Amino acid sequence: MVGQAEVITNIKDMKLQEWLNHRKKGIGGSDAAAVTGVNPFSTPMEVFLKKTDQIPSNKEDNEAMRIGRDLEDYVADRFCEKRTKDTGEEVKVWNVNQMLRHPEYKFMIADLEKRVVGEDALLECKTTVDYNNNWINDSFPDMVAIQAQHYLAVTGYGKAYLAVLILNSRQFKYYEIKRNEEIIEMLIEIEKGFWENNVKVGNPPEIDGSKASEQLLKDMYPEAKEGKTKQLEPDIEVLIEEREEYKEIEKKYKTLRKGIENKIKDQLGEAEVGILNGEEVVKWKNINSTRFNKKKLKEEHPDIYKKYIYESSYRRLYL
Repeated sequence: MVGQAEVITNIKDMKLQEWLNHRKKGIGGSDAAAVTGVNPFSTPMEVFLKKTDQIPSNKEDNEAMRIGRDLEDYVADRFCEKRTKDTGEEVKVWNVNQMLRHPEYKFMIADLEKRVVGEDALLECKTTVDYNNNWINDSFPDMVAIQAQHYLAVTGYGKAYLAVLILNSRQFKYYEIKRNEEIIEMLIEIEKGFWENNVKVGNPPEIDGSKASEQLLKDMYPEAKEGKTKQLEPDIEVLIEEREEYKEIEKKYKTLRKGIENKIKDQLGEAEVGILNGEEVVKWKNINSTRFNKKKLKEEHPDIYKKYIYESSYRRLYL
């Protein structure tokens, strides 16, 4: 056992498809972030479809995923080195080569990377780029926090360490995430509802407005069958009306936002940087860009233009 958790199976040297089959038996850490709506790369609907075998469980491997796997032990070593220096006591971690589950809520499962020797703690290792400043100062993405609390719920551990290597800024950081009973209770309630009311009975959750949902629909229905029609449910009228209402609201608030931005620009005048209480709060910078004149190339060098154009396909919604 790892903490209070029960062992489902040993996953060392397990083949990918077998591991994915075990994952279908419950909600994992990344699933928890999706189910609670804080995973920008996945949605409750995608998790539902995977758990019910309606879409493949495995996403196509990419370079970022490969780098994360290859550097996991390096990040763990850096954590041990930094933590030892900070505390003055040697810190070691062990691999957890087991798939775990909560002793009471069997649908809550966990694939831990490491646990900290001699501490009531686990270690999560991340490799990322931080173009959106998600890891500045002492902050980190909500998705990671939910994942950590899910693992703490399954194991019963008191805290999690989060070690991250930020590639674009060449930084290494680690954080301590303490067990939060309020969040864990919320997670149990949400995950239980999703598992029992959606997955077990085959009842799909609602599609939301996230980019992840948009991408999921593109992947599921990449092309329309020309000439095919479908009788829609009566509630489509309500959806169309709501869309028009939100479109008007969006237009209104976009105009209001632009008005606020213009007032800020007016205060700045010719200044590039605005200062308040000794700190930079706003910038209105000069931006130089180079653009490609496709129209001119087409007119003056049509043969070259034809050589480099390509046809793409996508679906557009008309109301």
